[in-house]
Amino acid sequence: MFPQHTAPDNDVWIAFDLETTGLDDAKDAVIEIGAVKFQNGKTLDTFQTFVNPRRRIPQFISKLTGIEQRDVDTAPPFERAAADFLAFIGGAPLIAQNADFDLGFLRANDVELPNPVIDTYDLAYALRPDMPGYSLEDMTRYLGIENAAPHRSLGDACATMDIFLALLDEAYALDAFTLAALQQLAQRSGWQLGYLLDGIAANPRRRLAAAPTPSQGAVGVNGLDIRQIGDRLRSDAAPLRARERISKIDADLVGALLSNNGALSDALEGFEERGEQVQMAKAVANAINDGKRIIIEAGTGVGKSLAYLLPAALYAMANGKRVVVSTNTINLQEQLINKDAHILVKALQGLDKAAAGRQDDGGDSLRFTQLKGRGNYLCLRRWNRMRADADPSVDEARLLAKTMVWLQSTSSGDRAEINLGRRSAAAPWERLSAESRASWGCMGQESVCFLRAARERAAASHLIIVNHALLLADIAAEGSIIPEYDALIIDEAHHIEDAATNRLGFDLTRARFDEHLQSLSGEGGLPNQALTALRTAANLAQSRRDALQSAADEIGALLPRLRPFLTNLFTRLQGVAEGAQGGNGRNAAFAQTLRVTAAVRSRPDWSDVEDWENADLALGELDRLLMRLESALGDLDDAGLLNYDALRDEVEGARETGEYLRGRLKEFAVSPDEGTIYWLSVSARRRELSLNAAPLNVADELNERLFSQKRSVVMTSATLTADDSFGHIVERTGFADAAELQVGSPFDYPKAAALCLPTDMPSPNSRDYNKAVERAIIDAAKAAGGRTMALFTSYAALRRAAAGIGDELQAQGISLLTQGAGSSPDRLVRRFMDNPKAVLLGTASFWEGVDLAGDALSVLIVARLPFSVPTDPVFEARSELYDNSFMQYAVPQAILRLRQGFGRLIRTSEDRGVVAILDSRVLSTRYGGAFLRSLPPASQQKCRLGELGGVIRRHLG
Repeated sequence: MFPQHTAPDNDVWIAFDLETTGLDDAKDAVIEIGAVKFQNGKTLDTFQTFVNPRRRIPQFISKLTGIEQRDVDTAPPFERAAADFLAFIGGAPLIAQNADFDLGFLRANDVELPNPVIDTYDLAYALRPDMPGYSLEDMTRYLGIENAAPHRSLGDACATMDIFLALLDEAYALDAFTLAALQQLAQRSGWQLGYLLDGIAANPRRRLAAAPTPSQGAVGVNGLDIRQIGDRLRSDAAPLRARERISKIDADLVGALLSNNGALSDALEGFEERGEQVQMAKAVANAINDGKRIIIEAGTGVGKSLAYLLPAALYAMANGKRVVVSTNTINLQEQLINKDAHILVKALQGLDKAAAGRQDDGGDSLRFTQLKGRGNYLCLRRWNRMRADADPSVDEARLLAKTMVWLQSTSSGDRAEINLGRRSAAAPWERLSAESRASWGCMGQESVCFLRAARERAAASHLIIVNHALLLADIAAEGSIIPEYDALIIDEAHHIEDAATNRLGFDLTRARFDEHLQSLSGEGGLPNQALTALRTAANLAQSRRDALQSAADEIGALLPRLRPFLTNLFTRLQGVAEGAQGGNGRNAAFAQTLRVTAAVRSRPDWSDVEDWENADLALGELDRLLMRLESALGDLDDAGLLNYDALRDEVEGARETGEYLRGRLKEFAVSPDEGTIYWLSVSARRRELSLNAAPLNVADELNERLFSQKRSVVMTSATLTADDSFGHIVERTGFADAAELQVGSPFDYPKAAALCLPTDMPSPNSRDYNKAVERAIIDAAKAAGGRTMALFTSYAALRRAAAGIGDELQAQGISLLTQGAGSSPDRLVRRFMDNPKAVLLGTASFWEGVDLAGDALSVLIVARLPFSVPTDPVFEARSELYDNSFMQYAVPQAILRLRQGFGRLIRTSEDRGVVAILDSRVLSTRYGGAFLRSLPPASQQKCRLGELGGVIRRHLG
């Protein structure tokens, strides 16, 4: 396909980059081309030209690149610039970052490059599986490469060259087995990275480090040493030996360990004794001792994670029991696993066993682990099946290459260790994960199974860290996921109702049905895979072959009949949703949502939805055929079928998926449960229909199937009370008969934080409100020199504010960062921390979990009180359970959200800042007092809107 070469380091290469007026090659235009020619790591020549786009450059692009309209107005048109560029590159191999973007713009302008093109995204994606990001900005940061002119074509081209050279060294260091396996993947998929890999393999300058070593004797054609992976997974940890009689924790010992002279003070640098932390830890110890429930609100700065981990660890180690800690966010899980648990291990190592009441269970150290859902773990059987595919897609080859390199070192197989990057990687990962396995891991002990190893580590651990989703999945699986445990601690407990709502409900899209049917279709479908495997079987009875052939043929004949039934059904239901009028639906230019009540089901347009019967019958027939296929594959362990175990698991998983989809569709269409909320939604962008369901109330389910099944349960969070009462959260979660404890923050809030309440703020429904919000953000940012975050309750309001404040902030040299503008929340936070002379506009996820300690954040602006959207189907249905839904349900929910938002400001004892609430209802309504009483005791200051800047300057000094 491309000219052969034998020395990538000696070849002349050209890295290039384009700057454009936007991201759409069908509508936007090129405004600059840059390239650098190099050989042996040395620059030979450079190329740069502006290009006249024959249109105005958007203001955003000018701000980003620094390219002004006058720069391009006198530049050559694309045709002339492209001719000069083609003359510069000749036939040399090319390098680009995110090459598809640049090549797409060239093709849109009738320029087809015959040159081989290596994408540095692909190279880094494969060789650096754990790199935090694969954008040019991310890679230069990670590899320590300086980009002298970011967002300019020549600067970006030079940075791309430096990235390529750094990664080329790593490619040379690949061992011969891995390199050969990567070459095969590229060859079978047509992945252009093969051009580079072939050159490296043929290069006589291959490093000695790349030669096979004796330890690699077990490496197979798949590039993996399975024996070595198995050794990494093997654990010598002794199983826990539970005591029959409970040994209680010494609460005084817990307090002593958390004192200035205690073991924690030696293990944790900068440790400070906090009375609030000691109080909470003793309360947790007593609850566990007595086998009781307790709900604890612990303010920011208490150190609640160590306050519950310490008594939990002492109890587990003394009794040979397990304690499960469940969190909502990844950040907290990582803190517990990577920081807090290690501190505990260090602190408890020298603790006298007798003093701690600890038994000798085979090891002195506290053992802890993290357990995740099945879809997080790679399944080697499924990986081998995808690798053996004769015709993998480029996306599949890219993911297989990444995971092949990763598998040389991973001890967990957890996808969190790698960065999957582009969304297109998610679908192939689902084919590699253990998600569809019917059991928790491969049962044969000779098999290497990350999933089974994770559960074995959990079974041998005192503390098991999970998330709320897995905790609730364990309920549905009747306790078969998480090893048996004695006590449960739920952190971030204000999320447990939402987590239960999501886990105990469902959403069905046409795409989910299509994915299921696609897995059964064509040459790569499961029936055909079964037939292919049959050809490798020896001494297989003809009757068995006939049964497999019959089931496969009938599935193939059924699928074309089933698809139109599903198409008609979803089309009709989408028409019902988009045609909804009145209070149940929103017929707008954005998303449509229709709550499906008894009244909706009695309407004529609903009764027209008859295709579910045809779809149900066809899905039932498909289920029966999959059962026949599964039966025909049974008991063939000794038949020598290729990848037999993995194939059998896939068919079993497909049958289970089909049964689930059919059951949920029937429930939604004609067999609704009176304790369930149902609604239709049509997405704004893709106009995709979703059939949704959620439980009306999760309290009874949580109490009966979770809380009541454990000896002791602790619920904790920084925000659990509304207007000084736990009543709302207790009622919503069913956490009754629990002791209650409020532990205030050790921070000096009156000194640290000022709460500014403008008295002349227009009503949120007023025409002048948006302008007032914009003025407040600008004045706050000027007063604080940036360092400002504004929280909104909708993207529409955020976008309006961004449009209104951008120019004035730019004139002040203050950057504007907005959520939803192409950057992930993590990247926005990182950019804000790197350059705090900025204003960050956020919604949704920015109300909590964002940690901006220190000087990065000085002003927090709350645009509106965070009430739920009244037309949200779940909120609407649950509101109907109350006599006064606004005061009893809407207000407490909004108070908890506001308290979470407020908590973004003061994160350490040294922080200072100002919170401004721009919703006049907090002062003008009776319920506004409940919001103010629920906030930390900041110094409250009422002022006029024009005085906001002065308040900020005075408080910040």
